[in-house]
Amino acid sequence: MVKVAVVGLDKAELERELTRRGFVLEKFKPDIVVSIGGDGCALIAEHLYPGVPRLTIKNSEHCKKCEVSDGHDLGKVLDKLERKQYRIVDEMKVEGSVESVGSKDRAERLTGLNEINVSHALPICAIRFDVSIDGKPVETGVIGDGAVVATPYGSTGYFRVITGRKFSKGLGVALNNSNKDVKYRFANENSEVRIKLNRGPAVMCADNNTTMVQLSEGDTVVVRRAKGNAKLIVLEGEESKVVL
Repeated sequence: MVKVAVVGLDKAELERELTRRGFVLEKFKPDIVVSIGGDGCALIAEHLYPGVPRLTIKNSEHCKKCEVSDGHDLGKVLDKLERKQYRIVDEMKVEGSVESVGSKDRAERLTGLNEINVSHALPICAIRFDVSIDGKPVETGVIGDGAVVATPYGSTGYFRVITGRKFSKGLGVALNNSNKDVKYRFANENSEVRIKLNRGPAVMCADNNTTMVQLSEGDTVVVRRAKGNAKLIVLEGEESKVVL
């Protein structure tokens, strides 16, 4: 029996149908996760069940990554899931940690499927920071709202809002509402991106995770590829997510 966790606000019908088909609902150690909602729901599901194969079912018009497919209904979707008519696609994630002046890494670490975001803590105050990639300074004296280090998966989200671009490999570093003419940089997927805060207040965030790490002046946020990948279930005949 396949154990399934369901994440979403409107999940009662889906859970009933899964149970009817012989799936076992399991909150703690599921074999697969099904998120039903929009992009935010999918990110929450990854945060709750990192690395567990996940099927995303869209029922929100605001989900930008979903390909509209004619003729889909919940029964057809679950038919494919039940018959294992799908493949699992790995998507890289990023991890952010903090180095404080005169000390080693702090304990706080955040992992994101879309991005790690260094952002101003007060909307009325810009922050000042420097950016380096693999030890080489690429932007100094940046004044702005912050910086986003995105994955290819996340490049269609916040990164694209800032830069107007998306990418398919490596890491993308976007300067959010900054004083610099160059608004983005690209790096190898195994690169180390360092963002040194010269003036705050600022926070480190990951995706839509409500946990935020407070940063002090002199702190450096270190962003690297995370050890584990997200595992996305793509049904036969689908490009990415299922739309109902």
